[in-house]
Amino acid sequence: MTSSEDRKKSLSDLISEYKKFKKAGKLDLSSEETIRSWLNKLLEIFDWDVRDTSQILQEKVLSKTEKEKLKEIGSQYIKPDYTFKIAKQKISFLDAKDITVNINRDANAAFQIKSYGWSVSAPCAFISNFEEFAIYDCTYVPVIEQPSDFGRIYLTIEDYINQFEVLERHLLKENIYSGKLSELYSDTLRNEKTVNKTTPDFSFAEFLSEFRLVLAKSILENNAVYIDGNTENLSYIVQIIINRILFIRVCEARKIEEDRLLLKFKNDGFWESFKNSSYFDFYNHYDGPLFERINSIHDIRIPDESFDRLLNYLYYPSPYRFDVIPTKLLSDIYEIFLSKKLLLQNGQVSDELKSEYSKTKGAVSTPLFIVQEIVKRTIKKDDLLAGGIVNLLRIKILDLSCGSGVFPIEVYDYMEEVFVSLFVLSKHKDFAKYFIQTDTEIIINLDGKKAILDNCIFGVDIDPEAVEVTKMSLSLKVIDSVDFVESYNDIGIFGDKILNGIGNNIKCGNSLVSSDILKLYPKLEENEQELLKTNIFDWASNHGFESIFQENEGFDFIVGNPPYVEVKNYNVDLPYMHQYIRKKYSSSQNGKIDLAVPFIERGISLLNPSGRLGFIVQKRFFKTNYGTKIRKLITDNMLVSSIIDFEATNIFKDRITYVALLILDKSKPYNFYYKKFSDQVATLAASVRNTEIPEISDAPYLCIDSAAISENPWSFDNPDLLKIRTKLLDFGKFGDFVNVKVGVQVLWDKAYHIRPISVKNGILTGSSHLEEKFKIELDACRPLICNESFYPYRPDNGDVYIIFPYDVKAGVVTEIEFSKFKERFPLAAEYLRRNKRKIKANVETFASSERWHLFTRVQNHGATYPKVLTPMTALDTYATVSSSEKIYCDNANVYFMEIENKSAKNLYALAAIINSTLFSVLGRSIANPQTNGYYKFNKQFLEPIPFPVENFNSDLNGAINNLALTAKAIKRTQEKYLAASPHQQRTFAAQLRQYWARLDELVYGLYELEETDKQFFRNRGRNINRVETLGSWK
Repeated sequence: MTSSEDRKKSLSDLISEYKKFKKAGKLDLSSEETIRSWLNKLLEIFDWDVRDTSQILQEKVLSKTEKEKLKEIGSQYIKPDYTFKIAKQKISFLDAKDITVNINRDANAAFQIKSYGWSVSAPCAFISNFEEFAIYDCTYVPVIEQPSDFGRIYLTIEDYINQFEVLERHLLKENIYSGKLSELYSDTLRNEKTVNKTTPDFSFAEFLSEFRLVLAKSILENNAVYIDGNTENLSYIVQIIINRILFIRVCEARKIEEDRLLLKFKNDGFWESFKNSSYFDFYNHYDGPLFERINSIHDIRIPDESFDRLLNYLYYPSPYRFDVIPTKLLSDIYEIFLSKKLLLQNGQVSDELKSEYSKTKGAVSTPLFIVQEIVKRTIKKDDLLAGGIVNLLRIKILDLSCGSGVFPIEVYDYMEEVFVSLFVLSKHKDFAKYFIQTDTEIIINLDGKKAILDNCIFGVDIDPEAVEVTKMSLSLKVIDSVDFVESYNDIGIFGDKILNGIGNNIKCGNSLVSSDILKLYPKLEENEQELLKTNIFDWASNHGFESIFQENEGFDFIVGNPPYVEVKNYNVDLPYMHQYIRKKYSSSQNGKIDLAVPFIERGISLLNPSGRLGFIVQKRFFKTNYGTKIRKLITDNMLVSSIIDFEATNIFKDRITYVALLILDKSKPYNFYYKKFSDQVATLAASVRNTEIPEISDAPYLCIDSAAISENPWSFDNPDLLKIRTKLLDFGKFGDFVNVKVGVQVLWDKAYHIRPISVKNGILTGSSHLEEKFKIELDACRPLICNESFYPYRPDNGDVYIIFPYDVKAGVVTEIEFSKFKERFPLAAEYLRRNKRKIKANVETFASSERWHLFTRVQNHGATYPKVLTPMTALDTYATVSSSEKIYCDNANVYFMEIENKSAKNLYALAAIINSTLFSVLGRSIANPQTNGYYKFNKQFLEPIPFPVENFNSDLNGAINNLALTAKAIKRTQEKYLAASPHQQRTFAAQLRQYWARLDELVYGLYELEETDKQFFRNRGRNINRVETLGSWK
């Protein structure tokens, strides 16, 4: 392997050779071809093979005459000379300039290369004439007015050796492929106020949203009678027009249509010219879903000026380079754009976020590497190759929530690559009609592309606009042969009705709701609006995919990114759908589920007996209560094939998500594979891409027995822990023994939480968020334990006090009306009265003048019995014991445990188990990790932890009594430790370590662990040392 020093020497030699040739007058520096020959040698030093078109694609060298002709017609689309690639994905560019171009000062050249880089989301791009080398930051929107040196590193040939590390960092193939440049440029120009640091998908989607509203208003204003208040019809017309314009703009850039054709229409009267071409020329050339002859569109009137802003946006000096923008990026743009919908009310049109996106404030697209990994891991290439070319076109692949077509277009690319490979291997004469031979390689023709789409790729989405966009995306894939422009005639690009039939397999319907909803809820038919929105879809009908179920028993593969929308969001707009999902899907009958759960269940049911499913999913259902039923469905049928986990939470732009790839297989594998990637986002794509699927190399994966997981929460970090945990569940679960309860929720924390300053003669002096240093009766308050200074066996003193307008006697709770509260506690009542207006302005209160001060949510106020307390969010599992009849815990961050026998012995023993190493290891394995080493120990994560119910109740070998005694000894010694001098603390610390070791051994005995299992827990240890943590609270 070439070292950095070797590369540096090779570059030094190359520079010397160049200078020697130049001095001898042997270089034609005005020739771009000459410049390229030296740049080729430069790239080879940094491990690029310039002859391998899967690494670098070189553009044809244009003559001066050809360049002048392009300038004459105003075309700015002269592609950079070198395109860096990973397979089909363009990742950066290098433009070769002859010596007459002043790279240092040419702002136009800088704008052009930055535009190309930005259009493919490259971190940077390059210009060079060998004597100069410029590196441009491409992470912000390029603007023509920016000076040539903005966001640039500039080197001359005299700098190359001294600045070798800069060149190597940017040009070395491994660095570009590994994502190091993305990491390097991830945070550049953040403080530069003059730039818009955003990606092309978000920028274009924002513009399209604005333009759609302008176009809709114009159509409504000029065609009010025809639109007649029909929002759906207006939306459809607007969408079709936008789709057609963008499609033609892309076709121009890919040299299928005349360059600047849309601008020519603008000069001739845009709307009439464009709609006539759509009705005749484009229909005859393309047909298909985009250019169906729709009379209503042909008849409407739209002023030409309505299109001016869009047309200006699509051409130079626009930063968008449509000749390189990938179809995936256009789909991403629409994915974001379609999160809004048009509204037509009182003759006015506006837009708003669709209800399913209201919580997330819009849609985000699925990153390309995630889509590619799901496709690669679900549809195994080796299996397709082994099946041969005859069987390939029999494969049926579905995305049941296809959105803007991100997954279908990636599936197409994947299948095309396999199709070409199989033909190259087999030369099967029956399939020769689908391919042509260029000068360098065999490529697929138009009929071959359509064969893949017609036979293999299927999609469904509830949103009609999304369905139209998916059809457009697939249409763009059919014409996407821009690297073989010279072969367009042979490919079939210039034929008639070349897109006919494309999109027939993309259906508009509700993947989750079949027509049996009408039998279950016949009143749905009485509500036409809800019926139309529900968009019933029958999979096995002739309007669905009848033949696939008759001939194939279902789909071979299902891939996608199911929606992460809580089902309850549909309870207002689509209540019958909400009820239907709850009733129809066994996975969706408990807890507050999101739609991804029934989508998984539906997907499983649509697969044939050997089918595979690959989704990106929120990991919440791996551990939460609402995921119990879907975990049961998956594990009872042994469906898990692999799970790819990610530590990064910012995979989706501007979102915090906890996601994983879930691959299911109906052939019921006995083992499944797990891998967790810990890379940061910038390098994650490369790391995932470079990891073979487990069926090829299982070395990077954990191989786990399928029987090791069940409906109980899933945790895969350690297969040994998984086995032990599964075995310990035979003893029972924590939730079988304790009732995990929440504390009190006051009316408003800022008013009712009082931080104590002093207590004297029954009067509490304290401060709240509303007032400083006021007095209040102590008996009007209750001490509250919050998640502050929490450590094992901490004292049960309140951290704050809460105003508590209730009497509690023998567990019975009685409200204290405000007039009586005022009589008994005048100071407290006066404080509340002073702040009544603020309280009522910030929270909902009872209307009654006697009840306005009461808590609107009364829960567990009567729980004045002894209990065990645990914090919800903590660095480890902690517990303490409270015997106070007055203490409460805070609803927001502390739980209490109720058990049947509330003796001190049982409570201290229970707290001992929670504080043990064993419980910590088991608890952390299923808890939700948070930032800075914290864990969220919610009720749903505590209840499934294995717990020795019978052994606890029977006090196995006196363990409960011994645990209680040990726990009390720890509590006493901790109190001494906290009050001791540093010298004394060393003695008490030694005692505490012995007590904690004894406690752990007693717990191991209660769980009946063998020595090997004990050693496993000792090795894993707690997250926090139980003695050292006391130093934080001293």
